[in-house]
Amino acid sequence: MTSDNNHENMKRWTKNPEARIFCINTLSALYALILTMIAFVIEISPTWRSQEMWLEYSIFGVLMYLFAILYFTYFYLFVIYPNIINSIIYFLHRRGRIASLHRWLLEEPVFNGEGAGTMYLRIGTLFFGSMGAVLYITEILLCFFDTQRNGIYVTKYTLAVAFIYMQMHFIFSNSKVLLKSSNAIAKFGLMHSVAVNLWTWLSICLIKSDMKHSKKEMKHAEDGLKNQTATNVLAQWSYNLTTNSFGAHDKQLRTIVKMGSSANLLLTCLVEFSLIAAVICFIIWKNDHPNPGNSEKKPKKQSVRFDCNGTSVGLFTAIFIHIISVVVIGLHGIYMKDHNEKVADQLIGYTDVLMFVILLFACLLALFQMRKLQYTSHVHGEVIDDILLIVGLAGECVYSCAAIDLYVNEKLMDRPVPYITMIAFSLRITEVIVQTLFILIAARMRSSPLSNKQPGKQVITFLLICNINLFIYHTFETTESSFGFPAKVSEVYTVMLTIASPIVVFYRFHSSACLAEIWKNTYLRNGHDANVGPADSNEKLMMIDKL
Repeated sequence: MTSDNNHENMKRWTKNPEARIFCINTLSALYALILTMIAFVIEISPTWRSQEMWLEYSIFGVLMYLFAILYFTYFYLFVIYPNIINSIIYFLHRRGRIASLHRWLLEEPVFNGEGAGTMYLRIGTLFFGSMGAVLYITEILLCFFDTQRNGIYVTKYTLAVAFIYMQMHFIFSNSKVLLKSSNAIAKFGLMHSVAVNLWTWLSICLIKSDMKHSKKEMKHAEDGLKNQTATNVLAQWSYNLTTNSFGAHDKQLRTIVKMGSSANLLLTCLVEFSLIAAVICFIIWKNDHPNPGNSEKKPKKQSVRFDCNGTSVGLFTAIFIHIISVVVIGLHGIYMKDHNEKVADQLIGYTDVLMFVILLFACLLALFQMRKLQYTSHVHGEVIDDILLIVGLAGECVYSCAAIDLYVNEKLMDRPVPYITMIAFSLRITEVIVQTLFILIAARMRSSPLSNKQPGKQVITFLLICNINLFIYHTFETTESSFGFPAKVSEVYTVMLTIASPIVVFYRFHSSACLAEIWKNTYLRNGHDANVGPADSNEKLMMIDKL
């Protein structure tokens, strides 16, 4: 009888707070999954990509951005800056409209979550986001050139700029906010932002694929027809790429046609921004708290100490490698203008082999030198860094494996293929795997607070600068060079490579971000023991105030 009474006194699952939190998380995740799949189908479907569906497609884009903006507006008013709403509540309480203040007052935000991780990553987000905003702002202006576009396009791109700007500010300034687990609106809003970013990522990748396909078609016509017929064909295509060919309802981005190769950089930046933003929104959604006000408070650091000792050799060696790569980029352009594509691509191939051999040796040397360091447990920022690093590694593997597969296929077809292709991409995939393992291990290493030695710091400095250099080099390589890939590939490979290429560029950017954190944190004298005194005054320390 007593057990029956206890059973009756137990809360139903519908009244259980933990069950409610579980339902909110499950439903919001399911919402994001369904919305992402719908968005992907709309982007890939020939029906939705047809000109007849321009209005429905535009309405879908407007709704995606509009709901995301409404969410961020709610987030800023009710979570990040609740003082505005609380002031209204106090005013209504004084007027007698609200009886109980405690029922309506909003809690102050707690900035104790994972967030965007490193400052380097947040600064990169600002750069990529601002370049993406430039793309859409230019598109808005071009909507009024010559053939004026329908007003819904202006609305869509204006909302896209607002969404990028709000999300950019949120990631840079407020991404460490700790959400309350029971806040359903915030949970669904974050998952909607994840879906919007993934949709933007895919749509821009497909635009880049179409752009690359069109450029290849023009090149084949120029190479294959050397008579008047070729001139007529090229003249017709050139005419089609003028503003006169723009229709009021065309779905293509006019910026791509008008800005040429410069637009490719803006598209790549927007892809990088969307990928980073999607992961950060997911991390914030995942790392919630039932009661953020009771979570462990961690004081904000006001400054960062950078010990610049033991870096000059690695720094200037990396600068020498950077100079070589810039010279190669210049020579590639010269050979391409002289219509000597074979020599230009081989130059890229031999440079790739040189750089990947050097970086592979540097990673192994750093692992050997850092073998005596101590292991530390998880710290804030590592989760998002690890996720983004693995995503970048996956993109690099897809890109390199596709090149190797196409090389083997060309050999089976008895077509002439330079052997340097196989060597370069085999070394490339080996180097990125070893470097990823090194970063994952080194991020959790710390030097002894009692030791003056800094093993591996020169090599980490070298790797940091080299990855920044490869970020620039791969941006050029994926847009201007066709090394390692046949002139004609199937549409499946074209789409695959177009999706992987921005991730290849992103891998180098995020690797440099992770290496910067390793460089900054691994050799801190007071990293383990708060009682250890300040570092020797003779050391070259640079104090940088946080933004």
